[in-house]
Amino acid sequence: MRILCALLIVLCAPSFAVISDAQRAANDLCEMEWRITDRSMSTHLSTRQIVSEEVQAFEADGHALSDYAIEKDDFISVSVKGAETYRKMAKGVSYPYADTRDFLRGRMMPLCIKNVLETLKK
Repeated sequence: MRILCALLIVLCAPSFAVISDAQRAANDLCEMEWRITDRSMSTHLSTRQIVSEEVQAFEADGHALSDYAIEKDDFISVSVKGAETYRKMAKGVSYPYADTRDFLRGRMMPLCIKNVLETLKK
């Protein structure tokens, strides 16, 4: 019984970590989303490859999308579509992406963090 309780505590630990520091959890998830957007708009790598690499890095840092009530396959699918949309948008503007990068990050991050925090409160 003690082993079962210890195992249960260990398995639940990542979830408690996310819940105990919601601000950091929201920031980490939004940083990953920003890196996906940024790499999609500034490189020619496959958007699926970019998303896969960022999700792997996110998980390697001890996070799990399930801690945010996000299905991994859904996240990957939606992120690939979003990255492709951002890439098309970047090609359609007359100024270099590097000139607007900071502006986009400044607009995206606060809104993303706010939305993630609201979701974590539910």
